[in-house]
Amino acid sequence: MDRKTYITIVILIILPILSILYKLNVAELSLLPVAVDDTVNLQVVISPKENVAISEVVFPIPKQFVQAKVLKSNTKTDDLDFRVQKKQYGHLGIWEGEDWNSPIGYYAKIKMLPYENKDPEPEIPTPSKKTVTKEPYYLSLKQFSTDELTLAKKLYEQIHPYDKDNVASAKQIYYFISEEIINSYKDITLSDTIRLNSGNAYTQSLLFSLLCRMRGIQARTVAGFDLNKQSEKDNKNKITFWNEVRFHGKWYFVSTYKSIFASSVTGYLPLWKSVEEKRNLGEDPVTFRYTAYITKSNVNRYNFKEYSEEIASSNSFLRYYSLYSLPTPLQNLFRLVILIPIGALVLSIARNMIGIPTFGIFTPILLAMFFYETNLWFGIGFFLLMIALGFFERFALDKFYLLAVPRLSILLTITVLTLILFSIINEEISVFNQMSVTLFPIVITTIFVERFSIMIIEEGVMNTLVTLFGTLVIALISYMIFFFGSLQIIFFTHPELLLIVIAIQILLGLYKGYRISELFRFKEIFKS
Repeated sequence: MDRKTYITIVILIILPILSILYKLNVAELSLLPVAVDDTVNLQVVISPKENVAISEVVFPIPKQFVQAKVLKSNTKTDDLDFRVQKKQYGHLGIWEGEDWNSPIGYYAKIKMLPYENKDPEPEIPTPSKKTVTKEPYYLSLKQFSTDELTLAKKLYEQIHPYDKDNVASAKQIYYFISEEIINSYKDITLSDTIRLNSGNAYTQSLLFSLLCRMRGIQARTVAGFDLNKQSEKDNKNKITFWNEVRFHGKWYFVSTYKSIFASSVTGYLPLWKSVEEKRNLGEDPVTFRYTAYITKSNVNRYNFKEYSEEIASSNSFLRYYSLYSLPTPLQNLFRLVILIPIGALVLSIARNMIGIPTFGIFTPILLAMFFYETNLWFGIGFFLLMIALGFFERFALDKFYLLAVPRLSILLTITVLTLILFSIINEEISVFNQMSVTLFPIVITTIFVERFSIMIIEEGVMNTLVTLFGTLVIALISYMIFFFGSLQIIFFTHPELLLIVIAIQILLGLYKGYRISELFRFKEIFKS
C-alpha cells in the first residue's frame, strides 16, 4: 500500500470520528436517540381446577388506558362462548359453556407508558354551594361492608387527617399505612388488616382508598401487573394492586405496599381501575387458576421526535444538515437506503475474501430490498418460481429464434402475470402476511431470469446453481442487515460513518491474496 492510499484511508477514518466528537462536545447532542423499550407481550392462560364443574369464567382483559395502549389482541375460547363486559374502569372477559376442560385465555401486545404525574400542589377544598350534586363515584363508600366502615372510622379518628389540605391528608394516610401496616403475603380480609395491622397489597390498597374517600379525596384501587417484580426465570407474573388518587383533575400513583406516593413510575400495567367495584379480583379463584406471562416485545423503537427537537434547538449548523431535519417520508426512505453500502460491503467480503459467486455486483442487494419491501417467504417463493418459469420459457422461445428485446419483453409480461396471480391467491388464502407489492419484483426478476438462462447455456447447470445459491445467501445476509434496527439508527444519525465503509472497501480492493474458497479448491497443489 503506497503512501497516498494510506493517507486517504486514515483521513476517511478520522473525519467521521472528529465529526462525532464535535456533535458530542461542541454541539452537545446525544450520541443516539433514546431507545424505547416499552412494548410487552401479555399472555394469560386460564385452566380449570381439578374436580370442579364450572360453566362461566370471568377475568379482566386489557383495555385502553393512559398507561397501556393495546396494539393487538386475540382470545382463545376453545369452543366456549365469549363476550366482553365493558366498563369505564376496565374490561371483563366472560367465557361461558359446558364441559370446560382445556386452557383458555388471551394474548395482547401492549405499549406501556409511565405514570407521569408527580408532586401534586396542595389542594384546599373550596366551600361548596348548597345545591344537590351527585356524589363522585370515587368517593362512594357503598362497596364497603358495615364492619369495614366501622373499623375504618375508628382508624380514621386515630389518624385525624381532617385538619389539613387534601394532599397533606392523603400523605398522612399513606404514611400511616406504609409504616404501621406490616406487609404480608397471606390472604387476609380488609377487616382483619385493620384489626391486626397486617395486610397484603390488596387489602392495603383498599384501606388507602377507603380512608381517602372518608376524607373526601377521590381514590381508587387498581388491579394489574407489576413488571418490576416478575420472575426473570419464566416471565410469570401475578395480579397485584396499587392506588390512584386524584388531585387537580389528575390521577397520581400510590403504593403503600411499595412505599411510593405520587411519583413518576414505570412498569405498571393496569387491567382494572376500580377493585372496589369487583372485590373478588383480590381473592384466589376457587374454580380456576391463571398464569400470566409477560415478555418484552422484540421491537427496535427510538424516540426520533425527541432527538429531532434536540437537534433543532441546538446552535450548531448541524440542525440545517441533519437527516432528522428532512420530512418524515424521506427519513423513512433513507433509514433503508443508508444501509445499502453495508450490504455492498458484505458482498465485497463474500466475493473477494471468501469467494462466493453471485450474479453481478448489485443483484444480491436488490434482491434483499425485494425481500424487505414485500415479504421474505413470498420473495423467495416468487423468485424461485420465476427462475423456473424463465428457465422453461427460454428453451420454449428458442424454437422461434427471437431477438433479445422481444424475448425480454415476453419475460417481463410473464413476470407481471405471475405477480398478479400471486397477489390474488394470497388475498384469498392469506398465505403471506403483511405482503406489499412493489416494482422491485418486476424489475429484478425480469433482468435476473434472463441472465440466469444465459449462464445455464454458457457455463452449465451446476455452476449456475452454485452461483444462484451464493446470490441467495448474500441477499439473505443483506436482508437481515436491513432489519438490524440499531445499526440503521447509528448510520442514520451519523451518516459520515459511511466514509469508514469506503475506507474498508479500499482495503478490500487492494487485497490480492487467496480467497477462502481457493484454499479448498487448490488444496492438492498446496500439499505438494
